[in-house]
Amino acid sequence: MTAILLAALAAPPATTPAATAAGGTVTGTKALGAADITCGGSVPVTVTLDAENGVAGSPVDVELVLDRSGSMQGQPLADLKAAAKAFVDILDEATDGVLDGVVANGTRIGVVSFADNASVDTALTSDANAVKSAIDALGAGGSTNHSAAISTGQAQLAGSLPTNAKKMIVMTDGATTAGGDASDDAAAARAAGTEIFGIGLGSVNSAEIKDWTTDPDTTHYFAAPTSADLQQVFEAIGAAIVVPAATGVSVVDTVAPQFSISDAAVSKGSVAQAGNQLTWTVGELGTETATLTFTATHHPAAGGGALPVNPSVAYTDTEGHAVTFGNPSVNVHGCAAAIDVEPEHAVNELGTPGQTHTVTATVTDDFGAPVPATAVDFSVLSGPNAGAAGGANTSAAGTADFTYPGTQGLAGLGTDTIRGCFTHADGHAVCDDVLKDWVDTTPPVVTCRPTNNPSGGTIPPADNEDGFFVLTATDAVDPSPQVFVRDSASPAVFGGFPSGTKIKLVQAPGATPNQKPGVGDINWRITLKGDALVYGVDASGNQSAPVSCLVPPPPK
Repeated sequence: MTAILLAALAAPPATTPAATAAGGTVTGTKALGAADITCGGSVPVTVTLDAENGVAGSPVDVELVLDRSGSMQGQPLADLKAAAKAFVDILDEATDGVLDGVVANGTRIGVVSFADNASVDTALTSDANAVKSAIDALGAGGSTNHSAAISTGQAQLAGSLPTNAKKMIVMTDGATTAGGDASDDAAAARAAGTEIFGIGLGSVNSAEIKDWTTDPDTTHYFAAPTSADLQQVFEAIGAAIVVPAATGVSVVDTVAPQFSISDAAVSKGSVAQAGNQLTWTVGELGTETATLTFTATHHPAAGGGALPVNPSVAYTDTEGHAVTFGNPSVNVHGCAAAIDVEPEHAVNELGTPGQTHTVTATVTDDFGAPVPATAVDFSVLSGPNAGAAGGANTSAAGTADFTYPGTQGLAGLGTDTIRGCFTHADGHAVCDDVLKDWVDTTPPVVTCRPTNNPSGGTIPPADNEDGFFVLTATDAVDPSPQVFVRDSASPAVFGGFPSGTKIKLVQAPGATPNQKPGVGDINWRITLKGDALVYGVDASGNQSAPVSCLVPPPPK
């Protein structure tokens, strides 16, 4: 039937004017075959045109009013039957895109034939086969009664659905030889809204027929010089009633740069590809669905997220239809997009040698899901451990760890800035910085031990009657903590002294506390009102609890 419809649209001979009718409709959609794909994956794309020609979108009732007078005997009647049945097939296929014996979407066809009088051979129906059977059953004989033909045809259309357009096709091969003038009948039919087409076969009174038809005559009167021309004439009228949905169709689909195109194919017409642009052309659309399909493959370097696949689809046709398409997006999962290093801020006591710090980086995609097998580089940008570095690939949970040792001693105190980075597929680094404070909050350990009198003996007496002591302070961080001596009976404080300082303590309750240089290897002679309270202070300002260093008893 495609060939029939194409023939119907072909230019008719000089004696067959072109006809016009209301246009068809075209709508468009585009859809993706998947809502989610992995990074670098592919998604099927379908661009669809749903078309309805004029008769499918705007149903009509068509009354075939056919001459079966005696002059139609033989070949003329045979050619008329073939042409009229071909016309029925045009409407059958045009209304739903399928030649299946059903005139669909509300359109109906009826047959009235005439000779001495007119008869209803089949009422308006959607049963195309019944209509063709009625046409096949026609037999020729008798005179020609145009008035009865037109009035009977109009009586059928008058009872049709109010929403259906009404069209009458009157085919005759002779002048009126029975009944009255048909002009009034035709005028009444036109006044009731019926569009009348006329076909004059052979040597007819064309003026009489043109008087019946709807103006202008150039699009409603068709001359068939011989009965062999009837099929082309009926096809031309069928084309006028049907009207293709669209001709000269062009769909230009520009696919987003995050994707590449492959496997482009169309169900009708042809498609050409230039980079990321597909141009789909279709000569003509009837009542049908046509599709453009292709595969869009994601470029990992573009990153993931909710990505529109083809944000621009432009439609044009000869008739000027405006067709818009949606812009569906696909969720691209698994492209590394973000990094989070934890803990964000940690504090460690430097304290015991061998202290380490561990940070954990988690790499996720645009939807917050972990991304495995991603190389993460770590470095300490600044702080006491600047320059420490390492790297690891993320696990199935999207995590990678970095552990580094703290620098022991005063040089190890301060704040490290630690950075974790991965390289995005497009080549730029994605990073996150965290902080680590290395602190010292532990005071020194202080002792005050008796030592020997430098003027005699190397072993301090058990009761340290001479009052000689060695002061020590040790600290895990500060190698040189200071030692201080406070008088338990006054505000006096002496020091700080380095660890290992030797002193002689003298208790003189009535004296002013003082500090003087010692003798020999005794560094200082310290006179107090009470006992000595010895404590240490490190470079971080941590102060130990005091230890008592008792002044010796007076000599016996």
